[in-house]
Amino acid sequence: MEGIWMKHSILRGIKPILSLALISTFIFALACGSTETVVERVEVPGETVVVEKEVVKTVEVPGQTVTVEKEVVKTVEVPGETKVVEKVRTVVETVEVAGETVVIEKEVKVFENVPVETIVLKEIPSAPGITSDPKPGNESWPRYVPDFMPASFNEAPMLAKQVALGELPPLEERLPKKPLVIEPAESIGKYGGTWYRAFTGPADGQNMERPLKDHMLYFDTGMTKVQPNIAESWTVNDDATVFTFTLREGLKWSDGVPFTTDDVMFWVDHMLNNAEINPTKPAWSIHGGEGLTFRAIDSLTWEVTAVKSYGLFVPLMASVIVAGQHTRGDGGDGGFAPKHYLKQFHPDFVGEDEANALAKAAGYDNWVQHFLFKNHANANPDAPSMMAWMVTQPITGTEWVFERNPYYYAVDTAGNQLPYMDKVVLTLAEDLEVLNLRAIAGDYTVMGRHIDISKLPIFLDNAADQNYRVQFWRQPESGIANLYFNESWIPEGGGAVAEEVLSFAQQVEFRRALSLGIERDQINEVFFLSIGETTGLCRGFDDPNNPGKYYGEDDVVLNAAKGNEILDGLGLDKKDGDGFRLMPSGERLSLPITAIVAAFEDYPGISEMVAEHWKDNLGVHATVQSLERSLAGERDVANQVLIDIWESSGRDAVLITPQHLLAVAGGGNPDRLGMEWFDSGGTAGREPVSSYIREQQTLYTEGISTSDANRYLEIAQRVVEINCEMVNPITTVMNKPTYTSIIKRNVHNIPNPLPFSYHAQTSGNGFPETWWLDD
Repeated sequence: MEGIWMKHSILRGIKPILSLALISTFIFALACGSTETVVERVEVPGETVVVEKEVVKTVEVPGQTVTVEKEVVKTVEVPGETKVVEKVRTVVETVEVAGETVVIEKEVKVFENVPVETIVLKEIPSAPGITSDPKPGNESWPRYVPDFMPASFNEAPMLAKQVALGELPPLEERLPKKPLVIEPAESIGKYGGTWYRAFTGPADGQNMERPLKDHMLYFDTGMTKVQPNIAESWTVNDDATVFTFTLREGLKWSDGVPFTTDDVMFWVDHMLNNAEINPTKPAWSIHGGEGLTFRAIDSLTWEVTAVKSYGLFVPLMASVIVAGQHTRGDGGDGGFAPKHYLKQFHPDFVGEDEANALAKAAGYDNWVQHFLFKNHANANPDAPSMMAWMVTQPITGTEWVFERNPYYYAVDTAGNQLPYMDKVVLTLAEDLEVLNLRAIAGDYTVMGRHIDISKLPIFLDNAADQNYRVQFWRQPESGIANLYFNESWIPEGGGAVAEEVLSFAQQVEFRRALSLGIERDQINEVFFLSIGETTGLCRGFDDPNNPGKYYGEDDVVLNAAKGNEILDGLGLDKKDGDGFRLMPSGERLSLPITAIVAAFEDYPGISEMVAEHWKDNLGVHATVQSLERSLAGERDVANQVLIDIWESSGRDAVLITPQHLLAVAGGGNPDRLGMEWFDSGGTAGREPVSSYIREQQTLYTEGISTSDANRYLEIAQRVVEINCEMVNPITTVMNKPTYTSIIKRNVHNIPNPLPFSYHAQTSGNGFPETWWLDD
């Protein structure tokens, strides 16, 4: 284990520091608003301590910024000399985590043979009138303002210049009759500036799909309400079978062409219902065993009808599941598409011969590939879009660039057309180490995706010099690195050995034994600075879908003795000369783990550590294959992944975004073929082998149908309870901040706290179009 430990504890970056875990006692009290000094003493008798820098404690008090001063007097006995180190009245950086007290240990060079270290921290009350930046609490969230019309409208200088040159029509002709009105989190902003970010390659589309959220409907910042977005309004009949949506009058694509129900029906008739584009229709578009029907009433209004109650349809429309052209267009999904642009590449309009000829000329094998590329806004700057910023340089290069959409349909309460910032520029960083070093150096304006929380001490050490702050964006009850077992795995080449391995992977007691062999505290400490929780999927606090606070906790503690007993009882009681368990056939049991590189966490590193745990504690052999995300996706679709390590969304949205925990809606984690069988209505894949997967599929069908809130909650609880009972996935660490966001101090209007979720596409729920920059 030493090699893995050292690999992840030495961070090669600005002001490098060593891993440290020496604080044994904290006694802390805080008198808010008082002038009384509060003292904290930390004593570590007889242990090695640091001498070059100090342990740092940061405290955020809602409504004010509290600076922490400390004075440290240490006597250090180094062989051959006595060295006195003094450091007095040092102000440290604060981490803004609304409503929480955060302990940060800054890790430094270690000297030996120091008998006692005493550190005294003095909390100094903040000056009157100083508040945190930004203030915590949902009072700082942006909000949609219905039935409000600003007295006049304003536009960005760069657009006003184009209007003056005759390159654009006046603003009043570009906005819809009733634009979406957003009240910013803190203040009306000012125009200008560039948002600098990073991306990891062509598979990192979610990097900008999240903040740009071109959904017909969308959520509020707290993700508890659905509100208008592209669509101005909607209605639902009493039994939730008929949904009527109305677009904003005067809405336009980014090229100035009107957006109407023609663009919805083009997607329905020529994409959704085209068997070549959608051989398997999106799961959300099938309900009650039949496809939804769509009907245009007029140029602004259309109707969607289901054969049975579809209580979850409106939240699905707002979520990533339906999303919009930007997020789903390259796969033929998304609910709408620019008819005026795409029809020139579709055989229904130009004939199949012409469509294929255009595709061949562009370097594609067939018209479908060419057509989907043309609708891929991230890769094709010519594609009209509905985003706040439109692509001007594609994701396939070393810079991925967006510029403001002159026809964007939203304004602030003062009538300023959004967005405030002119451009978004993302720089390619194929290596996450490079990306994080650039973030430490202050290269990015706002960056949470791909930021490595294990480097938090380094970020804090450089924050003042590089003029940024750190903000945690949390997703309640989320799994950070779960091990999913695909119960229908067929590796390339197949064979009897693979079938025997799969026969064990399909057994809940086998998975339970593996879970008992994982040292979660070490994973939490090495990869997440012990900020996460080493709990199971079913432990919860405020989560309504939690089936019981400590349900299933016995399976997520280290108990190698019990794990070995289970494995012996399963017929895995013999070992080879290297100490690894043998299957009854005499072949070594070997478990392949697929880990995506350059993702949100160090999944290869975590997988390697789990493999070491299984070897040392259980005698189980595992291999780790580290793959680029798109290649891993291809292997997954081909059903060649047995164990996948990935996150899981918070349980509050388990039926809205079920693809992590259930074998439905494109999510094959627990059973790839079972998912294909379910999503296709039985025409593809095969019925799940394990009854629990089928039970979850049945519950999912009922859950998305019901309009009974109590029954919905019961179903959601039971779905998660099944995952815990069946130990699939095996969780490692839960509930650490999903994004550790690095934010330049001249950025305004970022909500604090900003709740995180996959289904609502954070940072989209922070409404980045309202973020603005000081000079």
